[in-house]
Amino acid sequence: MNCDRFLNTLLPLQPTMQLVAERLLHSADDAEDTVQETFAELWEHRDKLRHVANLEGYAMQIVKNRCITLLRKQKDHTTGDIEHLGDISDEEATAEAALTEERAALLNSMMLRLPDVQRRAIQMRYIDCLSHEEMQRRLGMSSANVYTTLSRAVSALKAMSHE
Repeated sequence: MNCDRFLNTLLPLQPTMQLVAERLLHSADDAEDTVQETFAELWEHRDKLRHVANLEGYAMQIVKNRCITLLRKQKDHTTGDIEHLGDISDEEATAEAALTEERAALLNSMMLRLPDVQRRAIQMRYIDCLSHEEMQRRLGMSSANVYTTLSRAVSALKAMSHE
């Protein structure tokens, strides 16, 4: 896997990876470190990634595994219980599942304010976890347009959250 494909395929996952790690670790700093370590590991093994059918799911699983490992190490020093973490399904790894019901309702109302193509792109990428190639096919857009649409949609959602 070359640098451009790596950046175009995996870097857009960073916000979701960060959100999942924060949810599991309850620490933004630990979550950021975990995501960075995950990207380093993915880059180190980039030549082997061409054999992975679902890169997004693979990257998310690495983040979850790293979080569980970190929590187990912390458990050795505390009495916290992390046994429930093994039950986390891939569906819960999406951005919407990581939010509380109140925040999910707010996000849904903000999503309704997005233009249709941006709303569909966010749905496909972060909720349905589709690859960029599949999004290109379904939206009838070039790779650059998919990235631009996602970027604008995320920026619009961020702006709406600060209103």
